[in-house]
Amino acid sequence: MFPFPNASFKGKGFLENKVYFFNKWYSRHLISQNNFDLFHPTFYDNYFFENLKKPYVITVHDLIAFKFKDSSYKAKMYQPLMTKIIKNAERIISISNNTKTDIIETFNINPEKIDVVYHGYNNPVIKPQKSIYGSYILFVGSREGYKNFRIVVNAISNLLQSGNDIMLICVGESFSGNEIAQFTKLKILNQVIALRVDENSLNNLYANALLLVYPSLYEGFGMTILEAFANDCPVCLSDASCFPEIAGKAGVYFDPYDQESILAAINKVIYNNTYRVQIVNLGKERLSEFSWSKTANQTVLSYKKALQ
Repeated sequence: MFPFPNASFKGKGFLENKVYFFNKWYSRHLISQNNFDLFHPTFYDNYFFENLKKPYVITVHDLIAFKFKDSSYKAKMYQPLMTKIIKNAERIISISNNTKTDIIETFNINPEKIDVVYHGYNNPVIKPQKSIYGSYILFVGSREGYKNFRIVVNAISNLLQSGNDIMLICVGESFSGNEIAQFTKLKILNQVIALRVDENSLNNLYANALLLVYPSLYEGFGMTILEAFANDCPVCLSDASCFPEIAGKAGVYFDPYDQESILAAINKVIYNNTYRVQIVNLGKERLSEFSWSKTANQTVLSYKKALQ
C-alpha cells in the first residue's frame, strides 16, 4: 500500500499520507472515465461509488468485524461500508465456503451471487537450515482475543515445564505485559520467544518446528495452514471455522475451548513419530489442491459471470 513499508525515516508518516491521498485522487480520476469493463476494489472504501458506472466484484476474506466483540475499533468502523459494498457488488468472491455461509447469514445475499475461490500458496524459495532454537512449538500471527492464544499457553505450560527443553516460538509482535505476567505465573517465561521475521526465516521456522499450533476461533481462510504444509510442518488446529475445510484430513484437530484436547493433539504429534510422518505426507497431498494459478483462473470465471 505504501512505497516504504520497511524503512524508517523522519517524515515517513507525512509522505505516506500524501501518497495515500494522491492514489485515492488518481483512482477516482481513472474510475470516472469508466474506460474498463469491470472494477475489483481491494478494500472496503466507497471512493469509487460516486463515479463508477460499471459493475464491480468484491472479495470478502472474513466477517470478523461482525462476529467478534473484541474486533478492533477500526474493524468495527468499517461495518457500514462493508455492508454497502458487499450488498451492491455484482458478484462476491469468498475465500472459503465458511465465509460464504457467513456472508449469506449476515447480509441475506443470494448464494448464487457468491463464488468460492481459495487462496494459493508460495513455495519456499530456500532450502531450510538447521534451527538454532532446538525443539519448539510454533505459533504464527497476532495473539489477541479470538486468536485464542492464552488458552494454548495454559494447555502446554506443563509440557514446557517438563524438562524436555521444548520452547514456544511466537512469530509476531513482542509480548505484552499481560502475556509476560501469564508466562511468569506459569513459570515458563524462559521458554517462550517472540520473533519478527522475514518470509525466508518464517519458512525456516516452519521447517524445523515440532508442529504449528493454530487455536484461532475464526479465520476467513488460514494461510498459515498452507505455509506449514509447504514446509512439511504438522498442524494442530481448532476444529472450528474454515479449518477442516482447508486442512482436510491433514489437520490434527482439537476443541479450542478445551485445554486437555489441545494438549492431547500436540502430544500425539510430538511423541508418535509414525503418526507425525503420516500427517506430514497428508499435508503434502492436501497442498496440491491449492495454487495461485487455480485462484487466478477461478477469479477470471467470476469476472465473466459478473459481465454476463
